Amino acid sequence: MNKLVSEEFPFHGRRFDVVKRTYENSDGKLYSREIVKTPSASIVLAIDEEDNVIFVEQLREAIEKNTLELPAGLVEENEDPKSAAIRELREETGYVVKDSDVTFLTSVYTSCGFTDEKIYIYVAKNITRGETSFDEDENIEKIIKIPFSKVLEMAKNSELEQANQNVAILLYNLKK
Repeated sequence: MNKLVSEEFPFHGRRFDVVKRTYENSDGKLYSREIVKTPSASIVLAIDEEDNVIFVEQLREAIEKNTLELPAGLVEENEDPKSAAIRELREETGYVVKDSDVTFLTSVYTSCGFTDEKIYIYVAKNITRGETSFDEDENIEKIIKIPFSKVLEMAKNSELEQANQNVAILLYNLKK
């Protein structure tokens, strides 16, 4: 393994930091990497009693368009990923679920070539409708229910743009 020589933090943000690390390889050559350091996140594949999947449509400024997404968000300090999934489902969609009705599916690194972001993926069943409580900077346009069979076709046809939700849908389908 290469040896860490130094690290500096050229950027500290509200949602992530950037660290520049300099390493020495086995040949004695130095090289550096800029790494985005971010809290983990949770995403939840919430399925209602009629086998509909709950999505949100929201603006994503990084790509300058609205996207169709499973409810998701950052894991807060001292919060476990499952609790974050349950909280995000309630905040973004108003749906509530008991802890016992939420199952861990998998976790994935989103792009380990430049970030340490890890997404925990859960499935929620026996959900009930409640009230939303959006974060003040959240841009959720609407909540949409889509039958799982249609969602599966959307994933197969590359109609869903976020890798983590495709992993959730396709892996859940393989395991059920």
